[in-house]
Amino acid sequence: METEKQGGFVMKIILDLDTGIDDALALSYALGDPMAEVIGVTCTYGNVFREQALENTETLLKALGRTDIPIYAGPAHPLTRTDFAPTAMCRVVHGEQGFGQARIEPDPDLVQPQPAVEFILEAARRHGSELTLLTAGPLTTLAEVLRRNPNFKNEIGRVVCMAGALTVAGNETPFAEANVRVDPEAAAEVFTSGLPLVLVGLDVTLKTLYDQAHIDHLRALKTPAADLVGGLMQFYLDYYKTDKRRLAGCPLHDPLAAVAALHPDLITTMPVNLKVELEETAGRGRTVADLTRLNDPQKDHQMAIDADVPRFLELFTHALERSLGNRSSAR
Repeated sequence: METEKQGGFVMKIILDLDTGIDDALALSYALGDPMAEVIGVTCTYGNVFREQALENTETLLKALGRTDIPIYAGPAHPLTRTDFAPTAMCRVVHGEQGFGQARIEPDPDLVQPQPAVEFILEAARRHGSELTLLTAGPLTTLAEVLRRNPNFKNEIGRVVCMAGALTVAGNETPFAEANVRVDPEAAAEVFTSGLPLVLVGLDVTLKTLYDQAHIDHLRALKTPAADLVGGLMQFYLDYYKTDKRRLAGCPLHDPLAAVAALHPDLITTMPVNLKVELEETAGRGRTVADLTRLNDPQKDHQMAIDADVPRFLELFTHALERSLGNRSSAR
């Protein structure tokens, strides 16, 4: 699933984002890791409305000087609904527009006419095992891909999802992680599809804390991109300073999943078959082991249970130094 290029190995990757702050950090990372070839970004709803996710992604790619990366519009609402609105907590954590206090400067020309689902299916047919899909928002896009082509599970190299929580409380409810909770039906369809998944959830992402010194280091690059992304990170950190869990920094949920997609040995995983609670109770959206498949020798899911945090922080910071350090980029 890797191709050789100039003496190294480069992985083709698509990022499916609901572009709030940590999604922006994941994309900034991927564009700075020499092991990654980002062939496109698909945008969906979640932290923000889909249209806002598109505009935030356009703003970021302009700042990074990467207007060569195409953007595709994905689903605008959960599978079983016809509308969507971000939660009040999302607006607090990510800002009213999902981008802290940054000025949004979209470039609609970056958005392609092809729908996200068609782009992903076409990319899987073209690149096969060389392609990795990273989902960092609700699993609606992936569910629609599988509805369109159930054989997608045999056509793509790897799918990594920032989703779920097994051993810690949720961040959307006491039981559920946000990307699963916002569209549990989509997550349930994906989990029972037979598609092999690597799941990077709150169990490990809450360990990846970025503190003030890290942010100050990146802002010292003094480029337009560093100004934008450093400001996003500062907004994010300032929220977590008020969080009742009293974390020693801001957790890098989506970035950890992005780094793990490119560096699989960064995380330790547990083979398991998961399901999603769908009943209209407090536990709706909870990810749990599927008791009906507990003894099934075929395990479809690899759930991250530990991560090499020092190495993650090193990889993440070095990649951002590259992607944010381009002084020719402009907002």
